[in-house]
Amino acid sequence: MKKRLVTYLLASMCVFSLCACGRNNNNNNMNENTDPLTGTEINQETDSQTNETSDNMSSTEYIGTQGYDNMLGNASDTSEIIDYINTNAANATESDMDYYFRGLLDFGNDVRDIDFTRLENTRQYMSEDMIAFSDLMKLEADTPSMAMSDTENRKMINMTLSEMLERALLFEHHIDKYPNNTTTQAASRIYEEIATNAITGGYDKANGIEHFYKGDTADVVDKDALQYYQQFATANPDSRLGKVVNEYIGLLQKNNFQINNEIEDFYMNLHEKLIVNA
Repeated sequence: MKKRLVTYLLASMCVFSLCACGRNNNNNNMNENTDPLTGTEINQETDSQTNETSDNMSSTEYIGTQGYDNMLGNASDTSEIIDYINTNAANATESDMDYYFRGLLDFGNDVRDIDFTRLENTRQYMSEDMIAFSDLMKLEADTPSMAMSDTENRKMINMTLSEMLERALLFEHHIDKYPNNTTTQAASRIYEEIATNAITGGYDKANGIEHFYKGDTADVVDKDALQYYQQFATANPDSRLGKVVNEYIGLLQKNNFQINNEIEDFYMNLHEKLIVNA
């Protein structure tokens, strides 16, 4: 009898142990493969694939600007940048295009060196200010306001006085319309260059450069220039350039068109006077 009781107890303990092991395994499986809040089974393979996809997406987004930066750092001229933009514009976001265009405009010493006609097929992906600026630069390429001299190693005025003033005004209008856009800084640089030369005639006493619109002698401004300044100031009284030109007219008349210290000081301070949104 005692022997049968011992055997029964041992058998019962084994059954209990097996049940406990089964419960532990089930619990472990639930902890590893189910959501701790909902109890929903998690497909580990799908979850792994999702993580892999997310990693790939992050990598692709990073490569978008990295590829452009690498190209920009190795580019020898603007044509390589334009090729990149034309190739990638269709898949670029608005911010991408902004980034691409800023890199293009900041490349080199003169934005006039960019052949904007090569961006014609990419216009549909460009912002409004990019398109407007490209059109202005194509106009500058067709009829340059400034051009390198064949005899002197510098850019010189390449237009009549009235043409210079009107061209500068086009860039002022662009800056007014797009005051904080991708092309604003580039447009501002060209605007200031053209407007300054229209007023100073490129005069540079220190380097012996005479006024392009000089009179009978190198130290006076041609009195015939007055009518063109007056016409412009009268037609554009509310523009920044119109106001600066009107101030200049008063100084010319006051000093009998003589390029003296007062006129030279005015020339030196043109940068502050021409800031469009000042």
